[in-house]
Amino acid sequence: MSKLGILPLFEQQGVKSSKQVEDYEKIIEEYSKEFRKLVLPKGDTIFGFWMQTLADLDLLDLELGGLTDSYTIDPIHRTVKFSGNSEKLRKRVAHLEKVNGQTTLYTDFVDAYGDTNAYAFHNLYPYKGKFYPRVVRTLINAFGLTENSLILDPFNGSGTTTHEASLMGIQSVGIDITPMGVMITKLKNELLFKKPKDFEFSNDDLIAILNDIERKQWSHEDETIQNLMLVIYFDTIDAFARTSRYKSRGKTGLFIEKFNYVKQCYEKLMVIKEMHGLEFVKANILEDDALRLRDIEEFKEKFDAIITSPPYYFSIDYVGKDKLAYEYLGLDMKKIESKYLGMKNSLPKKKIGGLPAKVIQYYEDLKTSIEGMYNVLKPGGKLAIIVGDSTVSGKKIPTTVMTKRFCEEAGFTFKKLIFNPLLGARNRAIRGESIIICEK
Repeated sequence: MSKLGILPLFEQQGVKSSKQVEDYEKIIEEYSKEFRKLVLPKGDTIFGFWMQTLADLDLLDLELGGLTDSYTIDPIHRTVKFSGNSEKLRKRVAHLEKVNGQTTLYTDFVDAYGDTNAYAFHNLYPYKGKFYPRVVRTLINAFGLTENSLILDPFNGSGTTTHEASLMGIQSVGIDITPMGVMITKLKNELLFKKPKDFEFSNDDLIAILNDIERKQWSHEDETIQNLMLVIYFDTIDAFARTSRYKSRGKTGLFIEKFNYVKQCYEKLMVIKEMHGLEFVKANILEDDALRLRDIEEFKEKFDAIITSPPYYFSIDYVGKDKLAYEYLGLDMKKIESKYLGMKNSLPKKKIGGLPAKVIQYYEDLKTSIEGMYNVLKPGGKLAIIVGDSTVSGKKIPTTVMTKRFCEEAGFTFKKLIFNPLLGARNRAIRGESIIICEK
């Protein structure tokens, strides 16, 4: 279509006439300005564009309750009015794009990393069953946790809870049974405190490191850098094993690309840290069993909050993703897998009450872990468990209802349940997650 042919359309939309518009690029610029007026919320404190579901409104409501003195949410115009500490709100809120006309810290994360959940080192290594950092941040805000609080995640996985707490300057303890989970979490923990010089590797350096790793001769005086290179290598060889789309890069090219990605994540994070005056805090990461919580005397009534997501063993092969890594490290996958909830090797294969025996064992182990969580929370402490109902052999496994029941039987007071759909999950065994919130 010619410039003259489209001008009347633009003029109908209130764009400048042809006498004022000199070229096509100017027309598009003017049209874009007009379009933004139509689609962007009108106000100083506005929703983030990542707000997509009713669950997001519930989550915004939760965190505003913990971050402001009073507030009102206008879901039609996607704006918020509030009273309270605006700077605190701007630095911590996870669902607003702007507060009093200024972009939030979370918006700066999204803009810098191009993703609502892959900022900082959250995307260091693909880990099955991860839950969303934005949800963790929301729950920390909702619970009113501060730098004087202590958070626990007894099913820490790849460290979403502990990493997000560290970014927010809040102390945390993460427990996980898997060596790879612990290794990744410790890496996220330590990378926050590295210096730019720690990432100064040339392509030739990286090629030599890759060769040393493949010969099992790689070592480095800095344990964090040594493990970082190993994790990048594990990710690289796993990517080649799963798909052929990376073959054009070659193993060496992909290894270098993944290292540079981590380096860029670090550089972006340091800019945001300086911009917002952030103070990071190291988490305490333990390789241990959540079923032992009742037996750890030093943990009794120690924690202000627990934010966790037990493994969905019914639908996700957690250990299989790390098969190549465990083989490289000489670790027994079967032994690791047998420690998961409901995965005891001695369990009979028969069904009980119409459910597989392993499902029954899973529920018994989950109940034990929740009793342990009650034991380690302070009176008045908050609990958030993120779970999903799996489908096994066409039969729905009612994990959400069972988890709520176990919490109440352990002594918790049930407060709220938010169902968060997993968008695009039509064919998944788990189509959404429930956030169960309780108080001791």
